Amino acid sequence: MVQLVLIIVLIYLMLGVLFVIPFLLKGLTKVDEGAHGGTIGFKIIIVPGVIVFWPVLLKKWMRNLEHRDTKSRRNTEKAQ
Repeated sequence: MVQLVLIIVLIYLMLGVLFVIPFLLKGLTKVDEGAHGGTIGFKIIIVPGVIVFWPVLLKKWMRNLEHRDTKSRRNTEKAQ
């Protein structure tokens, strides 16, 4: 039973590690515009938090993309 819990935690953290790189490169400024131009030191400091909270950040990132797509479609419809 303990081994199962450890395996689940390990999988969760590994998914977080895989999420960090694309999030720091593209998603960070989409989720928080105040992070635009953040230094490498700032990005290093937030890595542990991103690994732990990756599902929340992924949801925010996807919601932001959906909002942006909807806004873009509205602007296109207005132009026509």
